[in-house]
Amino acid sequence: MGLLSKKLSQQSILVSLEARDKEQVIKALVESLAREGKVSDGEILYHDVMDREELASTALGFGCAVPHAHSTSVSSTCLAAAKLSQPVDFGSSDGKPVSLVFLMAGPKNDSGIHLKLLSKLARLLHDASLRDRLVSANDAQEFFNLITEKDN
Repeated sequence: MGLLSKKLSQQSILVSLEARDKEQVIKALVESLAREGKVSDGEILYHDVMDREELASTALGFGCAVPHAHSTSVSSTCLAAAKLSQPVDFGSSDGKPVSLVFLMAGPKNDSGIHLKLLSKLARLLHDASLRDRLVSANDAQEFFNLITEKDN
């Protein structure tokens, strides 16, 4: 099992998430991590991620974004993912709205794993075939399986 598969669980994958803007997307992803007990304070994490978004967009292009932050509200690095029912503007440099979002949160002192995960996600999401398959996933199990297949 690869690094992404260890940090992402089916319970934190939201398929057909309805959201009007990136704030709602990020809030829903933070809440999914909080429900799993991976976040001690969802409000702190939400604000940490939004503060990071203020620095620069976390949209990668190709309809994908990876909002992320280091936060005191998590004790180990974790991931949540969403396939949006309607694309949302994340301020991407290519001007395209986002349909796939992976939220990553890590503790303040754990930048090594954070960078490895960001790099791995960026590489995977540059694969047009994988992006198409993720956008077409019917449920969290299928979405998770697609990530697991590529996470080696």
